[in-house]
Amino acid sequence: MSALISADPYVAFTRRFFARWSPLYDLFAKPVGFAYSAAVRRAGAAPGRSLLDLCTGTGEIALRCARRGARVTAVDLTPSMFTRAERKARGLPVRFAGMDARQLAFPDQSFDAVLLSFALHDMPRKVRTQVLREAARVARERLVVLDYDVPRRGPWRRAVLGGLSLFETPYLAGFAKQGAAGALAEAGLTVRETVRPLPGLFVIHLVTFPPS
Repeated sequence: MSALISADPYVAFTRRFFARWSPLYDLFAKPVGFAYSAAVRRAGAAPGRSLLDLCTGTGEIALRCARRGARVTAVDLTPSMFTRAERKARGLPVRFAGMDARQLAFPDQSFDAVLLSFALHDMPRKVRTQVLREAARVARERLVVLDYDVPRRGPWRRAVLGGLSLFETPYLAGFAKQGAAGALAEAGLTVRETVRPLPGLFVIHLVTFPPS
């Protein structure tokens, strides 16, 4: 990772934030396992498939894809999360790489599918756009985005945001205004399918790409 990226205030904040939360992060992963599984299915994780898990965190998506026989590359910029992901892999065929998702060191269309789970809400708006464009660049067939589905208005919106703000980054408020679909549109990407594993809390957006 370049010195310029390493000195980025967003990167510095993200590393500090997740260094604090990484020991507890997997406690969050278990209750939302059904949402992870739904995203993995839409990525088409199977033997012979090449998948990239962007912002892998502690590796939940990457390991689920690897257990289905896919060839998986997992990328993250936070050493504390990355270390836990590698430890959890326990011999599964996952290739880990420390990398900023805004500048991926992969050629165009390197992977059959790219997954991005519970990451956009931890990014400033500009970063969200950059990451999504990079994800689309390296994907051959599809991009699968799993994130929060914050209600647009009403008391449920206030309740969801109030609960999430207890453990999420300050970027959540900006994400809630834009939404994952809005972020994809701003990056120039068209959503082909939307699935809500738990309406009002989680959403999966699928972007597909025509054969080149």
